[in-house]
Amino acid sequence: MGGLILLALCPLVSAAPPSPVISPPELQKAREDLRLSQETRDRIAGEASALKASGKASAEVVAAYETYLARVQDMVVENQNLVARMEAAFSVHQGPSPVATAPASGAESEDRVKALDRQFNESLAAFDELLLRELRTLQAASARRMKGLAEAAAQAGRKAGEKDREAAGEKSSSAEGAEGSAPDAAPGEKAGTGGDPAKRPGSGKPGETAGASQEAGGWGSGGAGAPPSAYTSSADDDIVARQLREAAEKETDPELKAKLWKEYEDYKKSRAKP
Repeated sequence: MGGLILLALCPLVSAAPPSPVISPPELQKAREDLRLSQETRDRIAGEASALKASGKASAEVVAAYETYLARVQDMVVENQNLVARMEAAFSVHQGPSPVATAPASGAESEDRVKALDRQFNESLAAFDELLLRELRTLQAASARRMKGLAEAAAQAGRKAGEKDREAAGEKSSSAEGAEGSAPDAAPGEKAGTGGDPAKRPGSGKPGETAGASQEAGGWGSGGAGAPPSAYTSSADDDIVARQLREAAEKETDPELKAKLWKEYEDYKKSRAKP
């Protein structure tokens, strides 16, 4: 009886555990983009809900955030579709593969084993190449659609940020007006500018215009199409910024490349916390 139990357990002991399945980098990236897009959507949804709950935001500001949320949701859907298509292709690849069977014994059988192994490895390599090609085709098609979605989301995000800042500025101005007028400016100075040109709103160095100051330290300093990586960190990029940056890096047309980099930089500035 004990021997029968031992024999029954032998296959379980001797069976090797299945090797872990490693997803291709293309599929891993698609999953990461989906996760990031969902996190971005949830963050914006939270901001929109907080604005509504506060009762202090105007209908215009709330509508701008809802539009921004809808544009990012479009990106989430596109990422979901891409992941689903890629996983379906990968699932087919993980299906039953031809198994090389070796003859019983003999010198001739060893040669046949080597030949079968070679054919088996070649067929797997060809299968892997087909999968990789299919994944990259899906990725390229989605990237074209995602570029337009990211631009639309960036525009909506900038508008939401501008409306929010405008509303905050109006409230601040109202509060200052209620507290009383500011002290008179010094002789020869305009109210609100101060004596030091470097401290005037929108100014850089003395004698430098606001536009020149921004151009010197901003996107235009690197020339048309130059990446802003020297002064803009991508560490905190959300899905909109990330997609714009990737599109700009891959774009070959100089004018479109410059447009995408500027779109990226403007979006980053508009979403930066004060």
